[in-house]
Amino acid sequence: MFAFTAQERRLILFLFGVGLVGIGVNFATKINSRITQFIQVDNRITKININKASPEDMFGASGITPKLANSIMAYRDAHGPFKDIEELKQIKGIGDHRYEKLKDLFYVE
Repeated sequence: MFAFTAQERRLILFLFGVGLVGIGVNFATKINSRITQFIQVDNRITKININKASPEDMFGASGITPKLANSIMAYRDAHGPFKDIEELKQIKGIGDHRYEKLKDLFYVE
């Protein structure tokens, strides 16, 4: 069915192995906090321009669900571009607690 060359098979196996190692490390850090002393897990992302981002751009960020991304887009469509990140608090479903988690993900330009 698939006719891969030997080099292509090695590459597929390598990528599969790297993926398994990554999944294993991620799983291990979640169940054993002492492992994080030896492995530095970096969850930083670059900030997103809230006035230019698509729902897909937002959904890739931590804590942004598809529903929330669509709510942000709907607010932006209805009220125009964001002038300040604090405008996020005007969106239904974003209270003070959630705003604190989201404010560092976005910037206004």
